[in-house]
Amino acid sequence: MPDQGPATATSALKARKALAEIAIDRHRGWVLPSAGTRPFRYWAWAHFQKDPTWGRQTWTLWVELAGEPDLSREQVEATVYFFAPDAPQEVIEPGAEFELFCGQVHYTHGRIKTILSVDT
Repeated sequence: MPDQGPATATSALKARKALAEIAIDRHRGWVLPSAGTRPFRYWAWAHFQKDPTWGRQTWTLWVELAGEPDLSREQVEATVYFFAPDAPQEVIEPGAEFELFCGQVHYTHGRIKTILSVDT
């Protein structure tokens, strides 16, 4: 069953965590939906180019910033990881490109820079 988003508890579901560069839209600014009351934590559905489940499953990606995004820059660094433990963790790899969206709304795109941790 597809991941339904961040409406439930945020337990230790971080099988693979990575540092990513995410684009900031010049006209709209930082547009990702906030994830609850935690500052600088966001979520969106993710489409990774190498996702073998694309079109059959939708996966939520958590996006955590160290602070408020600098809107004068073209991109921001963020820690990213899937919400669901059964998400295709293998697509989170250095150089992987992805799109962030919700429904038909495209928010932005990004690229994985490096793997930070892999929980077992």
